[in-house]
Amino acid sequence: MSRNLDEVPSPAAIWWDNFANFAWRTDWTQVVIVLFLSSLGVVAIHSAGSARESTFYRSQIVFVAVGWVAYWAVSAMDYRIIQRYARHVFLASVALLVPVSLCALAKADLGGFIRSINGARRWMDFGPFSIQPSEFAKVGALVFLAALLARSPIGTFRATWPTVVRCLGAAAVPFVLIFVQPDLGSALIYLPLSFLLLFAAGLAPRFFLVAGVVAVLLAGTVALDLREYAARIDQYAKANPTAKDPVRAVRGQHEAQAWFFLLKDYQRERIMSFVAPEVIDPKGLGVTWNVNQAVIAVGRGGFRGQGIGNGTQARFGYLPEAAAHNDFLFSGMAEEIGFTGGLLVIGAFALLFWRVVRTAARAADRFGSLLAVGAAVVLGTHVVINVGMNIDLMPVTGVPLPFLSYGGSFVLSCFLLLGLVQSVHRHSAGGGEDGGSPATGLTA
Repeated sequence: MSRNLDEVPSPAAIWWDNFANFAWRTDWTQVVIVLFLSSLGVVAIHSAGSARESTFYRSQIVFVAVGWVAYWAVSAMDYRIIQRYARHVFLASVALLVPVSLCALAKADLGGFIRSINGARRWMDFGPFSIQPSEFAKVGALVFLAALLARSPIGTFRATWPTVVRCLGAAAVPFVLIFVQPDLGSALIYLPLSFLLLFAAGLAPRFFLVAGVVAVLLAGTVALDLREYAARIDQYAKANPTAKDPVRAVRGQHEAQAWFFLLKDYQRERIMSFVAPEVIDPKGLGVTWNVNQAVIAVGRGGFRGQGIGNGTQARFGYLPEAAAHNDFLFSGMAEEIGFTGGLLVIGAFALLFWRVVRTAARAADRFGSLLAVGAAVVLGTHVVINVGMNIDLMPVTGVPLPFLSYGGSFVLSCFLLLGLVQSVHRHSAGGGEDGGSPATGLTA
């Protein structure tokens, strides 16, 4: 309301006051970082495909523009309204996953709408554009889990176990639907998301001790399965000494007979290319090729880089076109901007995560806090895995880099996540100064 109650503010004054309050309550540090990262991503994608005259960068510009519209629209909305419709948001995101996952399970295409691309069915093709439902499922799951934990009592494990079961059950639904597509990288995001949200909600430490034991047992099971796969490859190589690629010959046969049916052979190879590259690809010409070329690209960048547009690994095809602008964009970018540029990018992500965590700490309620924490977990997991696999510190799982890697659905989901965080910032005590606008002195 106006300072002078006798004066009726004009429509222009009301509009200006609303705009000033919106601007005052916006976390502009977050906005600047996202603008920097998304712009750098377009430049890096253009550079990666310049030798092949790729037009991916043009599509990325459109994706980023749409993402910004979604970002401001979500940030202008009161996040507490979203809490009321959390279940509907979650069910809608799961509904998008179901037809894709059913086609993947049946190993059948649905005309040109859902079809196999590189052995996986993950996209819905609408002609002018396609969407990847798994990206939007992350947003839907985060909103629902945050709402569930916000309205449920959290204390000892005995008192909280029904909430834990509902939470893990809700996370398991999109996890399974995405895993069968198959998309191991996107499915794995739900593990840190659900467990760290439970931790932030204040669940008793005993639960995480039990979860740690289960994780160790699962890792041991996977290790036994990989050992069996390696033995089968070695057996074939000895029986066929002239075979040029024993891995390709065994691939598929082991998958059909393996007792541990949760992994595909190509997923086993990705993991083994990290833990035992000398076994799975001793010549470095198979599944380890991308990682080897990515490490070479990072090394060639040196301290100052080769200069924008002067990198060779991505531009000349040493990093395949399907990966150079997506999963391995960071390595091609590091070759051109060097150690200092790469450090700047990582520093930008670190500052972004600090701002998100700061918003979580200042949130007006539990739901807003969990929403911001979850967004930090999803984006942070992507950054750690993607940068790690580009420098051979993590296995290749097909996880892209937020705001930098090519992809419409992924870019839009990143903007939606930070739009939710911006909404929490704007509608909490941390937005603006004393909740008022410095431009007019009116209150929101």
